[in-house]
Amino acid sequence: MFKNGYKIIFIKEGKFDLKQFTISPLQVGLIAGAIVFLTSSFFFMFSDQFVEWAGSNEIEKHRKNNKVLVQNIEENQKRIENLLDELDEIKKQDDILRRLVKLPPIHDDIRKMGFGGTHNKTETEDVNYLLPEDQIDVDAIIDDINYVNRLINLERLSYNEITEKVDSNQDEILAYPAIHPVESGNDHLSSNYGYRRDPFSQKFKFHDGHDYSARIGTDVHSTANGRVKKSKYWGSFGNYIEIDHGNGYITAYGHLSNRSVKAGDKVFRGQKVGEVGNTGRSTAPHLHYEVQYKNKAVDPSPFYFDIPVN
Repeated sequence: MFKNGYKIIFIKEGKFDLKQFTISPLQVGLIAGAIVFLTSSFFFMFSDQFVEWAGSNEIEKHRKNNKVLVQNIEENQKRIENLLDELDEIKKQDDILRRLVKLPPIHDDIRKMGFGGTHNKTETEDVNYLLPEDQIDVDAIIDDINYVNRLINLERLSYNEITEKVDSNQDEILAYPAIHPVESGNDHLSSNYGYRRDPFSQKFKFHDGHDYSARIGTDVHSTANGRVKKSKYWGSFGNYIEIDHGNGYITAYGHLSNRSVKAGDKVFRGQKVGEVGNTGRSTAPHLHYEVQYKNKAVDPSPFYFDIPVN
């Protein structure tokens, strides 16, 4: 080392061959500065790429590790879909019950209110990129969960309202025609309310009720609580029963093979009152069923609450 500088000596291995260089303090400073400058420039130029590369590797590692999470998410999506299907069936039954107890139906717009976009998406936007598959939409899952929660709460409120209505109007509800007069009635329905071709005259004539084709002896049930007004053989209806349910409603049952009740008897919804027959003006075994309101026949279709409404 010199007083005002530095000496660098190179020795070649195996030979006595020396080379030496002398550098000043100024040169040392310049070299050190150059090294610092080049290192800083390299870091500045490639730092973003390095961070992105390191981040991508970390994200990919998370994506691989999250495959189990994705499987759980897909299973929960299926559960949510099944739950929505079940809630749709509950909604149909809810509509039927509300009609039965004379409550207005819940409009679909109310059921859908708040569906979609109800959560803070900034909470999930930073998570979606960690999932290894594009079809997983965390935002949609949260929307579905919120929708399910809303429907459950809405149905709970509706059933509470129905329960209160039933408790306060039980007698009136039970006296309202609400079931088919024969078991699996929808399968036996052969002729509807309205104009049809008369089986005897072949001319179009208005039919005041529903006809149910069934074997002779098939049980016929009262469709609501009431009191038997008529039970007799009556002209073209053959064996005929008429039940007064109050509040202006009467149901009639014609062409019976026999009658199980007499005038004045009190009957209950679902109680057997007779059997299907072929009496009176009839071409084949069947039941003629009518619903009358204030002495006028009406379409029985809206009075069936034992099947889903399409």
